[in-house]
Amino acid sequence: MRSAILVLALTLYGCASSPDYKSSGVPVPTAYRALADSQPTQYVAPDTTTTAHTTAPVAADVSPDYWRRLGDTTLLRLIDEVSRSNLDVAAAKARVNAAGADRMRAALDLAPSATLAGAYTRQRYAAASFPGLSGVLPDQNVWEAGVAASWDLDVFGRIRHNVQGQGALVGAAEQDLRDVQVSFTAELARAYFELRGAQEQLEVARHSAENQERTVALTKERLAAGRGSAFDTQRAQAQLSSTLAIIPTREAQVAAAQYQIGTLVGRSPTEVARELDQPAPVPPLPDVTMIDSPESVVRLRPDVASAERVAAAQGAFVGAAKANYLPRLSIGGTAGYSSPQFNGLGTIDMGRYSVGPVLSWPILDLGRVKAEVNAAQAREEDARARYQHTVLSAVQELETTLVRYRSARQGLELLEEASDASERAAELARMRFREGVTDLLQVLDAERTLLFAQDRLAQGRVDAATAYAALYRAVGGR
Repeated sequence: MRSAILVLALTLYGCASSPDYKSSGVPVPTAYRALADSQPTQYVAPDTTTTAHTTAPVAADVSPDYWRRLGDTTLLRLIDEVSRSNLDVAAAKARVNAAGADRMRAALDLAPSATLAGAYTRQRYAAASFPGLSGVLPDQNVWEAGVAASWDLDVFGRIRHNVQGQGALVGAAEQDLRDVQVSFTAELARAYFELRGAQEQLEVARHSAENQERTVALTKERLAAGRGSAFDTQRAQAQLSSTLAIIPTREAQVAAAQYQIGTLVGRSPTEVARELDQPAPVPPLPDVTMIDSPESVVRLRPDVASAERVAAAQGAFVGAAKANYLPRLSIGGTAGYSSPQFNGLGTIDMGRYSVGPVLSWPILDLGRVKAEVNAAQAREEDARARYQHTVLSAVQELETTLVRYRSARQGLELLEEASDASERAAELARMRFREGVTDLLQVLDAERTLLFAQDRLAQGRVDAATAYAALYRAVGGR
């Protein structure tokens, strides 16, 4: 019998052993495909003094250097407000605190625990419990006071694995906090750029309407002088009305962006809207973007680091579940007093104590333990798969945003040329019309082309700036 128990114990020990955690390897490109044919724009690795390891990512505050290059003080102020007052950031900070408390609670299981207790009972024993006695036994008062202590020696590492898992979850929560900060900083920047772009488009529409109003006035003057026609006046008025119809739409876009910024910074949207009523241009973008190698960027992205920490935590929880196959050895004891009278508590002759080791082993409940182990292993596989998916998604986002940023920058230069040419063409058309060299159709066509070119230029600035914000998100805020 003892030999069978020994063989069973050795078998269960083999089942309970858990290999050391190793991060799942996911191949990452050594260079950016989007930059292979991009010579004009340089992408270089920034100087950094922080070295992060795959199994223990380092959490850091969001660096504002990325945004300082734009030279927009309003944007910097709003970004600072997001980090301090955004409600999602506050919730993520609370989750970090909760994860730290869970780890502390798990770590305290390694220490002895003690409980103070006091009780009063009134009892009567049955006479049948004492052979030779008959009749009804008298009632008794029992007063008790004492302390009960226990200490799980954690011989096979169940508690230690649990502490390791909770510690990894703390790291995941810290990286989630950083991910929220980066995400909402990028979202704030995107909303800010859209606001400035909508304000510029609104000014373009208003300025175009002013030019077209002068054209309408000119056609009316020519009609009154007998040199024009009512047809020209109505065509000019139709184009003016179409341009005026754009203005309410742009005003709504401005208001929507202002209100979104207010929500992101955790303040009243209408209050923030009043602060941002003054139009300002979309800030010019830097010619050189600082970016590290794909492997370094992906490894230090907060969402990837968080997913890796979750996988590490689930691996530790597998070890904790497997330890339940084995016996638990603890030391337990009680000490205190029992007395029929309250004033008897504390006297030497009423004292009692017990102390000794306790060995427990779920030998008849191994099916339940196996089910718990299987569930823990399944959760670990799920976490590893999610980690690998997060890495691949990060690579995809990096390549996509690099292409968007490069293309937007290139397109913006062409849009600026088109806008300048359209403005010169419109001026020439109006001058030729005033001199009677050309008809109104060329003026209307030139003004319509100018409105489209300037509006498209404003939108191009927004597209390039939002691509810059997306690039910040893709590199993890570094």
